[in-house]
Amino acid sequence: MDRDAELIAGVEAGDENAFAELFERYHRRLLSYFWRKTRDRDAAEELIQDTMMLVWAKAGQFNGTSRVSTWIFGIGYRKMLEWNRAKNRQQAVFESGDREDEAPLQESTSRPEHGVEHAVGRDALVAHVQSAIGDLSEEHRDVVTMTFQEGMSYPEIAEALGIQPGTVKSRMYYAKRQLKDGLTRRGLKGDELWQIAKGL
Repeated sequence: MDRDAELIAGVEAGDENAFAELFERYHRRLLSYFWRKTRDRDAAEELIQDTMMLVWAKAGQFNGTSRVSTWIFGIGYRKMLEWNRAKNRQQAVFESGDREDEAPLQESTSRPEHGVEHAVGRDALVAHVQSAIGDLSEEHRDVVTMTFQEGMSYPEIAEALGIQPGTVKSRMYYAKRQLKDGLTRRGLKGDELWQIAKGL
């Protein structure tokens, strides 16, 4: 049994220390995920709390047929949908300028505008890739980040998002095409820089 599975078993038994460790293990990953969705640090932290409180309440429903990370991100995804619906009801619209707020952790919000001759080193190249990923639609961005940042398989992504594996493959195909085009427009080699996305 891996550590996540051990912790979920502990949470099911009401072990607060197990929950605290699980929370710590997933806080940074969930923060990165929710930040990309909301660009709002307070909202991201609130969504983490909502997600992990549901993990605490529903731990007994984890049946071990998927990875713990898939199950937790599935909960997080549904919480994100609820948050979006609530924001839409309140007619709260994020303006483009709101997306330039200070990002938590090490995530860059810079959007380089010069060609590759001005991009010095890996950090600059990664910023170009992040910028191109940011231009994707939300459904395409989800499959890219879950694949390369969370290391989830297509079936796991399908389970987390509540869609068919074939839909995941289709979205990834179009996401790769859009990323390549976006990187090319920035004066970069799409095929080469696509590999960098795997390390983001």
